[in-house]
Amino acid sequence: MERRGDAPAAAVSGPAAEPTAGAGHRSWTAALLAERPTASLREDLSRFGIGVGLASLYGLSLGARQGGTSFVHHAAGVPAAMVAVACVGVPALTIVLTLFDAPLDPPRALSATARAAASTGLVLGGLAPAAALFVVTGGSDVTAAIMGLLGLAVGGVVGVGVLLRDLGAALRRDSGLVRRSGATAALVGFAAFAAVLALRVWLETLPMLKGGAS
Repeated sequence: MERRGDAPAAAVSGPAAEPTAGAGHRSWTAALLAERPTASLREDLSRFGIGVGLASLYGLSLGARQGGTSFVHHAAGVPAAMVAVACVGVPALTIVLTLFDAPLDPPRALSATARAAASTGLVLGGLAPAAALFVVTGGSDVTAAIMGLLGLAVGGVVGVGVLLRDLGAALRRDSGLVRRSGATAALVGFAAFAAVLALRVWLETLPMLKGGAS
């Protein structure tokens, strides 16, 4: 007698099979921000460049208030702060953290910086249409400047938060209290330094924050 248990299972089709088919698919945003098991210089530089480009879109939206050469000044000035923090602050922070027994190397620091830049760029790029609306329709230069600076602050906080989380994850949990306290203080100090440096760059490069003078 034929055993029914040996019969091949029928193929699953229809809506029930759709989640499995798309389970491995990731959106462009998720792929951009995903942590990679191994560092890749080309991919990290590409990710950093994408973040800079998206931040430039926010700069273009700020330049819409004055038009003309203001587009160029703002498009270059907004990501200039990101580049300044990445080139000046991150290397110094990496050196300080290694003094507190954090197993950091340049590739890992670059990967964390690239993810932070991409996060900042995504936030600023998403806020660009709203920023353009506010700065164009704003009644006064002060109001437009405040709204523009608020968007910059949001993007900066998100980026610094991602960077600190990635670098902080490298700290050894079995380190002594003094080492862990020192590393935590270094991270907090970097956050303050990054905020001051970014604000200084924006005040020097963005005409909107200088009373409209280009």
